[in-house]
Amino acid sequence: GWTLSDGEAAAAFPVDSSVPAKGRILVTRNATSYGEDTLAAADFTFDRGEARAMEGGVLRLADAGDEILLLDANASVIDAYVWGDSSYTGPGWTARPAEKMGRGEIAVRLRAASGEWIDRDGAEDWEGPRRHRLGQSAFGLGEFELAGRLTSVLSPDAGDGPLLGFLSTAERTIEVSVYTFTSERIASVLGDAARRGVRVRVLLDGGPVGGIDSDEHNVSRGLAAAGVDVRWMTGGKDIVKRYRFLHAKYALVDASAAWIGSENFGESGFPDSRKGNRGWSLVLEDATLTRALGRVFESDFDPRRRDTVPQEDASEDRLPPAPSHRAWTWGDGPRNRRARLIVGPDSSLDPDGILDMLATARDRLSIEAFYVEEAWRNGTNPFLAAAFDAAGRGVSVRILVDGSWSSVEADSGTNDDVVARINRAAKDGRLPLEARLLEPRGSIERLHNKGIVVDGRQVLVSSLNWGLGSATENREIGVIVEDPELAGRFEAAFDADWEGRPTSSADGWRLEDPLALAGLYLLVGGAAAVSLRKLRVGAKGIKPHARVRTRGASGSDLRGGRGEVRLLPLELVAEPGPRPRGRAGARGRREEARGRGGGPEGD
Repeated sequence: GWTLSDGEAAAAFPVDSSVPAKGRILVTRNATSYGEDTLAAADFTFDRGEARAMEGGVLRLADAGDEILLLDANASVIDAYVWGDSSYTGPGWTARPAEKMGRGEIAVRLRAASGEWIDRDGAEDWEGPRRHRLGQSAFGLGEFELAGRLTSVLSPDAGDGPLLGFLSTAERTIEVSVYTFTSERIASVLGDAARRGVRVRVLLDGGPVGGIDSDEHNVSRGLAAAGVDVRWMTGGKDIVKRYRFLHAKYALVDASAAWIGSENFGESGFPDSRKGNRGWSLVLEDATLTRALGRVFESDFDPRRRDTVPQEDASEDRLPPAPSHRAWTWGDGPRNRRARLIVGPDSSLDPDGILDMLATARDRLSIEAFYVEEAWRNGTNPFLAAAFDAAGRGVSVRILVDGSWSSVEADSGTNDDVVARINRAAKDGRLPLEARLLEPRGSIERLHNKGIVVDGRQVLVSSLNWGLGSATENREIGVIVEDPELAGRFEAAFDADWEGRPTSSADGWRLEDPLALAGLYLLVGGAAAVSLRKLRVGAKGIKPHARVRTRGASGSDLRGGRGEVRLLPLELVAEPGPRPRGRAGARGRREEARGRGGGPEGD
């Protein structure tokens, strides 16, 4: 006699149906469509599809606002859910309506820290930071005792050699899940593996910020031509994309080793020129962890899913042969280490994951982030709040964010303003917390990392940006490893970034002494003055007495007469502009595009 009602129609459960204590019943209007979107079977349908039919009417729920009521056999309202512009108040719901949801979104009741459902008959029972979508996974926080070898990789210092070497070790299988893939060199290694009989599968995001560029189209077609199974995760008119962005960056080899990192498979993250993004990667030899990550890949890649589509056309232009590279070698020998696998959005905010890592800091906390969003939907960014809490316990907290031009220009979300506000709050609270910008220098073009080191004993390597969308809507992957030696290496790299010291031998010679720099400027200026005095009318028509007039990039006039040298502000001499498109497509403007949450939801 129990029924569901929208206040107009009622659909009753069959009299012989039951649900166990703490059990679950799934009711849908269209069981067939639900099964196609989720690969799961509904228990009941109140309209159509392959499921047991409810008895009575058909509920027609309005997107803009409505209510759904659960009634017992006496027609008494036991519970309710109310959203949008519905005006219902009464048994089961006494507060404001919950927010109306977007297409494919799901309302999920929140749980208390004890695990019990929260039920206060209002919107606050349902409105957490995460936005759930139809068909999303429910992977919990993975905890592992590692016993195998591992290797740490620092970008751009290491270039693409370690990744090429790692992928080349495959004998049976390779799985790659990455936001963008524009490196022909990496693709060539995968193509070679496929041609020698390795089963290679690649999953890419079908709607990255700024769209799919020509480099990625060429790479995906070349991979398909080589026999690689390439699929795109994408949405459409009748397709709900499970995650706003497939933003993970990992590769699995032979179900025994995993590469997890912060960088996409492009020349910014893994350059052959040793010039690109600051990023971290970690390679782990552990079959248990790799199989767990493999289950995530299978769930995301599954050809039965409506939001994964195959690469249909193959390129007539074959990928070139794989470039020469060093053979893969492991960095650290086997020993026992504790690890936690973060699968976002499922466990991005798990209290025993990243938040626990931050909460356990006792001495020092080092954070590198592409950007930091201070405020999220329901309040402060919980990662940032945890960093301030650590400072409140006396922990020395350092936060380093990207200072490249695209992250500090007016329409970028302005990391410089965020840094200033964080430092102001720390100063006002007399807290040992400081934030800085890592500006381009040497081989580093931008800070793209998303890593944390705690007390020199544990490290997070991940794809997860410090933004609302990244933590609550994107597919992200990260790993926390407790190992003082490993954490120490990443902390040493952080220290160098914090202090402006090079981590690459290519950056070893840098002129930083102010007096030496002043002397160099005087030398160059004097040489330029001598050269200008020697100008004479020649074949190119240079007139010695004419004043040179040039329009500056900002619209100002730059004038110089004969024998005249002026030192101009740097922004007038070299004002940055959009990069040309081409092989370095992964370095393009779309890496910094800001999403609806205020941050660059992709890269």
